[in-house]
Amino acid sequence: MDLTVILGIVGAVVAISVGDILDGGNPLHLIHLASLIIIFPTAMLAAMVATDGEFVRGAFKNLGFVFKKNPVDLEARIKQIIELSLQARRDGLLSLEAQVAQLDNPFLKQGLSMAVDGNEVDTIIETLELVIEETEHYYHGSGHYWVLAGETSPVMGLIGAVLGLILALKKLDNPAEMAAGIAGAFTATVTGIFSSYVLLGPLGRKMIAKSHHIIKEQKLMLEGIIGIVHGDNPRTLEAKLLNFLPPGEAKHSSFN
Repeated sequence: MDLTVILGIVGAVVAISVGDILDGGNPLHLIHLASLIIIFPTAMLAAMVATDGEFVRGAFKNLGFVFKKNPVDLEARIKQIIELSLQARRDGLLSLEAQVAQLDNPFLKQGLSMAVDGNEVDTIIETLELVIEETEHYYHGSGHYWVLAGETSPVMGLIGAVLGLILALKKLDNPAEMAAGIAGAFTATVTGIFSSYVLLGPLGRKMIAKSHHIIKEQKLMLEGIIGIVHGDNPRTLEAKLLNFLPPGEAKHSSFN
């Protein structure tokens, strides 16, 4: 579970609730079923109109990815690549055939399979760079769907507010009901802004941000594959791959 997402959302709700209570309000009054129905479905449907179907499917398919911990372990991946490098340098590229068939990462498996099959390194690079580009495009498009839905939410909140005011003005003969209608109308505005800046928009940007870890891992694996094909010294290759780790993170060598 990614605590930055959970704590961010819960913290924002708590902060707004505390502020409302200090002003003498009741946060439960902000939960307005009509506003929720007007804002969330319409915002997502409007974003769907502007987004390619592939990315709409990806947006919902990868939503759980936002709430999970970073799935990428660069140190473990570097260690795996160096072990493969040591074997290839000792026994030749063809000796990797059995290990390649058991690899769990499709990107690494594809690249090393091409290497074992005797493809030129330029062909491998060209192929895998295309995979990296498409992966980045896919996650960016999927995340942008939620960003777009978030950008649309305040406008949907405004629509809900206007509809509520129209209904409220029809109750001029009953001040109590008119006041309740006006209060409900402004609730739609609050819900629209909240969903934009705390829920939908941030979730989309988090999806894009997390995809950068996947892209970085793929770039790391590409450099590792190139080094294995060229027969680079494993120690030198490891030193190069360790540069992919974030600044400030300890870099542990397998050779120490």
